[in-house]
Amino acid sequence: MNEKKKVDHLMVKSVVKAFRILEVFDAEHPAMSIKNLAERCNMDRSAAQRFVHTLMQLGYLQRNEETQLIEPSVRTLDIAAHYLHAHPLVDKVRPYLLNLSKETEGSVSLTILDGQDVVYLSRLLSRNMLDTDITIGSRLPAFCTAPGLAMLSQLDEKDALTLLEQTQRKAYTPNTIYELPAIMERLERFRRQGYAISVEEYFLSDISISVPILDRHNQPRAAVSISMSRARSMPDELEQNLSDLLIATARQISRL
Repeated sequence: MNEKKKVDHLMVKSVVKAFRILEVFDAEHPAMSIKNLAERCNMDRSAAQRFVHTLMQLGYLQRNEETQLIEPSVRTLDIAAHYLHAHPLVDKVRPYLLNLSKETEGSVSLTILDGQDVVYLSRLLSRNMLDTDITIGSRLPAFCTAPGLAMLSQLDEKDALTLLEQTQRKAYTPNTIYELPAIMERLERFRRQGYAISVEEYFLSDISISVPILDRHNQPRAAVSISMSRARSMPDELEQNLSDLLIATARQISRL
């Protein structure tokens, strides 16, 4: 006998639908008609029109005057801004990131682990770094990025394995390591050495090294990382010059 799907009586379905509309916009769909919104959100046109009208009245959506299509407004950034201002690490870590940026001339980032992805909370770009189009709020897969691997290496082995099994792993570049046994072996090595390194696994010509920031229970709270162009520094040099600096910085931040 099939088990009935558990009903969440506290879930407000209208809120779910409203957020579904806000989340459906992306780089491929920056603006849409009511009809397209309804189709992508799997709701009828009249319902989509009511939700769009409400979100426009609240200031989170707007109508493009030239195309007459619906698009997110600048106010949607307020939600992200509230999160960043409330996060206990973002403001406190900024002086450490500035120091790392000055000493290394690399691109320095603060990230957290959210499910199968890493999310960028702070980032200082280097003039010597290739533009990889990473901004605050960007998501990258954890399994093939230095900050993701650094945080995964500090999880319980079973938890890390479960998360990786649920991840859609694929080769983003010819250098991407995506086979599960190989990733687990890397996590063990990164755990022992205290830092993770990724060479051209998501972006070509990019070398990244990262160290986890741990809480009082030695669980990964975040990660600090440095990225450089492969044209500037080879992996051996990167490890030798930066690993000790990153580890010392992460330990200081962990005390916060």
